[in-house]
Amino acid sequence: MRKAFRFEGDMLSSSIIRAALAWARHGGKIIALHGIDDDGQCTCGRASCKSPGKHPIAELFPKGQHSATSSAVKIRRAFKKYPRANFGVILPPGVVVLDVDGPEGAETFKKLSLPPTLSVRTGRGTHYYFRASEALPKRKAPLAGIDIKDNASGYLVGPPSMHKCGSRYRVQRGEGRLAALPADFVRKLKREKTRTANFDTVGAFRAGSRNNELTKIAGSLRFRGLAETAIAGALQAINAAACSPPLDADEVERIASSVGKYEAGHEEAFGWLGDVEESTPQFSMYPYVVKGALTVLDGNMGQGKSTFTCAIAAAVTRGKPPPFVDEIEAGSVLFMSAEDDPSRVLKPRLMQAGADVSKVRFQQEPFSLDERGLGLLRQELSANTPALVVIDPIIAFMKEGADGNKATETMHFMVQIDQLAREFDTAILIVRHLRKARADHAMHQGIGSISISARVRSGLILAPHPDDPRLRAVAHAKSNYAEPGPTIVFEMQSTGPRSHPRVKWHACEPELTVGELLAPPEAERGRPPRERDTATAWLESVLRRGPVKKKVLDGWAKEEGVSLPTLRRAGEALGVVKSKDGKSSVWALP
Repeated sequence: MRKAFRFEGDMLSSSIIRAALAWARHGGKIIALHGIDDDGQCTCGRASCKSPGKHPIAELFPKGQHSATSSAVKIRRAFKKYPRANFGVILPPGVVVLDVDGPEGAETFKKLSLPPTLSVRTGRGTHYYFRASEALPKRKAPLAGIDIKDNASGYLVGPPSMHKCGSRYRVQRGEGRLAALPADFVRKLKREKTRTANFDTVGAFRAGSRNNELTKIAGSLRFRGLAETAIAGALQAINAAACSPPLDADEVERIASSVGKYEAGHEEAFGWLGDVEESTPQFSMYPYVVKGALTVLDGNMGQGKSTFTCAIAAAVTRGKPPPFVDEIEAGSVLFMSAEDDPSRVLKPRLMQAGADVSKVRFQQEPFSLDERGLGLLRQELSANTPALVVIDPIIAFMKEGADGNKATETMHFMVQIDQLAREFDTAILIVRHLRKARADHAMHQGIGSISISARVRSGLILAPHPDDPRLRAVAHAKSNYAEPGPTIVFEMQSTGPRSHPRVKWHACEPELTVGELLAPPEAERGRPPRERDTATAWLESVLRRGPVKKKVLDGWAKEEGVSLPTLRRAGEALGVVKSKDGKSSVWALP
């Protein structure tokens, strides 16, 4: 039995975030709304805003009320980022609010003679809170100046949000239980149905096909812009005249309600760019891992990809950034691993990295990200809202029978995962293996269609360090939202014959490029040995004139037909001395 709803505790708080969290604990779902600034204008910045202080912050809640959340982590994150925001609440089941607006609404409410109950003063009216033991009718008789809100009819601005008039929404009638909404009032709300239609064909839709036929008709009407009420009226008339036997009226209403939630025609599919709110790209770990988007980590098997991802995940759970970034978004982590056993590999590896494993969720049941799997992942993200999701390897999670090398199949798959990252504003790090054949571009080197590389906003490639096989390097191969970061260098230190390695971070190497990481060993390139000798002689002749910046050397080497890996090895042969001039690397002879 559901506990009786009470308006109490932090729901009465003067703090927006405390009130929002309290509503979430009491069964409500929260949306961060734009607030009102000191000049009485909506913080969205549009002078012509039609709903100041009442519309969702699109960056955080891109689908409006459909993005509403009860996650404390996401709520805190939203109001920490936008401390002046108002909040909207989708009411818990069993709670009904009569939104009384202006003198007309006040006069209508007075005539209803409803029992006294808790009320909230708004800018130009009042919210009266009631509890309802039965669901309200979907089609309600209109009440002049009054809008009725329940769990199925959008969100309500909650106290102590700021109204455009400069005053806050405030509780007028203390805390406690809400008055019950009288049953006779609920019955009177039901709008009488008037259906008239003539059909030449009677009994055209028989048992077994009635639902499908009415759903198709409803879809056609919705596509043409009809709202739920109009669709329901048309379906009831068709049901009575053309279905043999007719469906139950409530079943027809359910069909209309379901289809009524679909997007309607081009009005919803397209919009004006001027109405779009601009937002700045956010990062979980700047500039390498993007928040609300996909990042890919490519690398060969057994080279340390999982060790690297566990080290990053550990940093997220502790909120302590690794030395190559200034900050990292703290929070929980979700691991979806098709290869690592949770008890023998995943947990020991994370513990070796120093992770707070109480903040790590993992996939217990093997499943692919088909329709069912995406639904499960959506539910998990909604319930726990992790700061980081790791999917390793991504190809293993494509639905059975899908071809990861076909752009059409892969693109649709990637779009669905990317939409989840956007909707829940989380960073999703996907992992791929590298293919054996050499590609024309570093981001095409990963296994699978190039649609994977096209969809991610950041691409990282992990490989052995070309100068020291004990080290690993992670180069930034793709960066859509920022300048690429310097190449990360780390070492996997052994902690015993049966233990997982520990990551030791080394200084970043800005001059180390992704091309050098992916270049095959010189012995495998089919080049004559004298090529490096020629490059060494050329480099020595250049450096005899004095120190030269590495970037300048790279340009001269390219003109001479000397590749960067060969130039590096020529430098090693000469024992060049590397120093810094500001941010630039400088080479000189010993």
